Amino acid sequence: MKKTKKIDARKVILPHSQAKLDFYKDYLKRYIPILQLADFTTSINIFDVFCGTGIYEDGKKGSPILAFDAIKESYENTLKLNKPLTPINLFINDLEKGKVEQVKQYLESQSKGVCKLDFQNKDAIEFLTDIYCKINSQTTKDRNLILIDPYGYKNIKKELIENLVQNKRNTEVILFLPISQIYRFANCVLDEEEKNNVQALKDFIESFFPDKEHPIYKNKLSEEKDLIEYIRIALTFNDKFYATSYYIQRDNKNHYYALFFLTPNIYGLEKILEVKWLLNDEHGEGFEQPKQPSLFDEVDKENNKLEQYEKLEKLILNFITEKDAVNNIELYLFTLKNNFLKKHSNEVLRNLQNEKKINVTDLNKRDLARKGSFYLGYEYYKKCDKKIIITLK
Repeated sequence: MKKTKKIDARKVILPHSQAKLDFYKDYLKRYIPILQLADFTTSINIFDVFCGTGIYEDGKKGSPILAFDAIKESYENTLKLNKPLTPINLFINDLEKGKVEQVKQYLESQSKGVCKLDFQNKDAIEFLTDIYCKINSQTTKDRNLILIDPYGYKNIKKELIENLVQNKRNTEVILFLPISQIYRFANCVLDEEEKNNVQALKDFIESFFPDKEHPIYKNKLSEEKDLIEYIRIALTFNDKFYATSYYIQRDNKNHYYALFFLTPNIYGLEKILEVKWLLNDEHGEGFEQPKQPSLFDEVDKENNKLEQYEKLEKLILNFITEKDAVNNIELYLFTLKNNFLKKHSNEVLRNLQNEKKINVTDLNKRDLARKGSFYLGYEYYKKCDKKIIITLK
């Protein structure tokens, strides 16, 4: 039998890596234009801690090139609107000097004043410390996005991530973790070689779960997705920040990677949830490896969407029951914290209203609100504009 040559993931982009890059690219395409047009923003800073290869052998683009493309697109669109341009800075780092030089050569040939480029060849802990100092000197009107997609985890510390996000509350982090590896060392006895290979990652994860009685150490996880949720909760740092996850199926054996997004702002959470639902309109939870085509694909897809609708309906009814009454601000927050979008809750509420299961009262008129008006959105949240209150009939 002819031996199949193993594909080098450092030279080409495999499907799970493409899913990771799609997540990053689509968030940037939302993140940059909003901030570039916002009156309150004085600068936008994007930090790629482990930039890797710029252009892969298969012609596909890595994270630093995708970031530049998103900046360029926003720059050109903003020029057409004749609006003031918020300065954008793209900071690119990697410990391998050759990779940084490759990215630098490509971007400097493309730049043409689109953004300021900064190239570094530093150890991750040194670069992250530099980022922390830079954030410390900023005002709250500066905005930062940090992509942490490491080869190893010896320089990624829990305390540093927390400090980066909470410092001026103007910073968001996208963190990539190999869930299958974590699941294995949390639930299996490793030999010495395996321990050495994953020790840095093990130390990083255990810093979030110091209690050895935690379910992740007790073989109480039914699947790797359970671990993803525990890590997501830990990354809220006791509810100081908002965090969401996006799983990436590595193979057809239910092994996963995951991206975690941390933000101090509810609007940032809403924007990343829009990306998740754009990439997976069935449940917005993650990327799955393509399956063999089936006659029932469309039926399965619609059933999955219906399951999500029923899940949200149950969540909302339980939420109203527990609180007796909820206003539009509370329901907006509740929707996003449960990884749904306001359009999903609006649909659920419309159906509950049509089925006469809820009362919706206009708080200004002290009478029934106009049918279908639920006022879910950041524009009401930021002004604490409580428009309606919802109760069960």
